[in-house]
Amino acid sequence: QKEQVTPRRLSGGQYVVWLDAEGTYQCSLTGLIFEVTRAVKITYSLLSWSKYASHVEKPWIVGGPLFDVHCDSASTLTSIQFPHSVCLGG
Repeated sequence: QKEQVTPRRLSGGQYVVWLDAEGTYQCSLTGLIFEVTRAVKITYSLLSWSKYASHVEKPWIVGGPLFDVHCDSASTLTSIQFPHSVCLGG
């Protein structure tokens, strides 16, 4: 069971959520899912692939959003599930 959370928007395209207890939470704006062991503050943002695309070598291709995630207690954040997409065309 995931609890929906709506982040607060910060300057520079960043988001912040304060998760108040152990559990699994899903961001209502980005689809990111955070699993935490206790209360924690998580700050995250979407990055542009233009800065990092040169690091992606064939056969790999850029295929989804790129996130920058920071947690005030790294050991508290036990997993992040990233949203994904599927190309249904041809």
